[in-house]
Amino acid sequence: MNFTDAEEREVKAKAAAAGISIAELLRISAFKLSIVERLTDFEREALRELMYQGKNLNDQVKACQANAWPSTKRKAEACLDGILAILRKLKIQNSTLL
Repeated sequence: MNFTDAEEREVKAKAAAAGISIAELLRISAFKLSIVERLTDFEREALRELMYQGKNLNDQVKACQANAWPSTKRKAEACLDGILAILRKLKIQNSTLL
C-alpha cells in the first residue's frame, strides 16, 4: 500500500507522538483497533429522537429554575417515557439483527 505524501507525514507524526515506529503503529492499527459499523437508518433516527429529548431536558431545567415544579415533573416523566420507548425500539431492533 502506498501513502500520499500528506498521509505519510501524518502516519510519521502519529508514530513519533506515540514514541513507536511506523511499523509498530501499523501493526497496532491492524490488529488491535476495532472497525465500527455504520449506523443503520433506524439507529440514526433513534439518535435524532434522543437528541431532541436532550433539548426537552434542557428546557425542563430552565423550567425548574423558574419554580414550575409540578409542571416540570410531568414534563420530565413524559421525556423519560419517550427516552425509554426509543431505547426499547433500539433493543428490539438490535436483537432482531443478531
